[in-house]
Amino acid sequence: MGNVFSSAGHCILEMFIAVSSGAVGVGYLLVKGFQNNFFRNVFAASLTTTCLIYVFYNDELDKPTKDKVVFITGCDSGLGFSIAQHLCEEGFTVIAGLLNLNSDGAIELRKIFGNKIRYVHLDLTDISSINVAVDSTVQYLDENKDYKLWALINNSGVMVFAEFEWQTERLIRQQVEVNLLGTLNLTRAFCPLLRRYKGRVITVTSHCAQACLPGLSVYGATKAALSSWNDGIRLELKKYGVKVINFIPGSFIAQSNIMMSHQNNCNEMYQNLTQEQQMFYKNYFVKYNSYLNQLSKPKSPKKIDDFGLYEELEKAILHVSPKAKYINEPLNYKLYHLLFKWSPTSYIRDLFIVRFMQVPAFEKSDKNIK
Repeated sequence: MGNVFSSAGHCILEMFIAVSSGAVGVGYLLVKGFQNNFFRNVFAASLTTTCLIYVFYNDELDKPTKDKVVFITGCDSGLGFSIAQHLCEEGFTVIAGLLNLNSDGAIELRKIFGNKIRYVHLDLTDISSINVAVDSTVQYLDENKDYKLWALINNSGVMVFAEFEWQTERLIRQQVEVNLLGTLNLTRAFCPLLRRYKGRVITVTSHCAQACLPGLSVYGATKAALSSWNDGIRLELKKYGVKVINFIPGSFIAQSNIMMSHQNNCNEMYQNLTQEQQMFYKNYFVKYNSYLNQLSKPKSPKKIDDFGLYEELEKAILHVSPKAKYINEPLNYKLYHLLFKWSPTSYIRDLFIVRFMQVPAFEKSDKNIK
């Protein structure tokens, strides 16, 4: 550990010397150099060149081609279904991870793309399923020597929309095992391939990772954990040529089936509440979940209609030098999250969050206790 701290100390010292020297140089230039036309012109040209190099270097895009293989999880519906469809249309070779190979989403993808997409069963809560999916990808790449694993897109997610006290141990565990542990286990299993082909890991997180919302505390916790993990492995894998990206896609509850199990979840939660909890929450529980039931109706698989989503996705997957994070958000999300971030007090911040959520409020009359 002594060597590590010694090395860190040297780095800090070198950084201090470099920054100090740069500050002195710029200060001298500002005081003395700008009195000379030559120095003014050189400074302006250097600044312009640096800015242009930065812009074009960071905006350079690769091209989607058939030899670029993208493995996507959670393609049965919603975002995963849409990403698989879009990337296949763009010319990538897509391997779609599906919880159910006969789901409506899988059937629809086969109907549209046939064998252009490879379909793989994947249950993120089952290590053996993960290993089989990775092995099949290895075999496919071995059979197609000109192909390479370009990206792993961690998209699978489970969301239970309910207050924390209501959620059963099974519902909490399911969100943690799918959203967090499953993603970690799958990525770890893919690491040798990612290193071999210098691919990229794109992990779908959420605005909930930036500001966790009431009713989504467990879901938000898993997404915040993914975001933190993403930051850590980005630096770990960078030295091996692997790029790691945090992708925040926006909210598509109304266009996906992520809420399809809501009524079953409600029944499970209510049956597991104690008598005291049932009496206390009865009216509020009914009112709250009746409001959310309108979002839980099953939807036929359909590509999400959002230009910004695919624009940011293409940047994440094709930027030669990708950013650490790409965010797709409508204007109202952008404004609210700015308000969350810059609210002067937690009280004001909480008021904005409640306003943003717009779920039924708890009132004293909702209590069913005498």
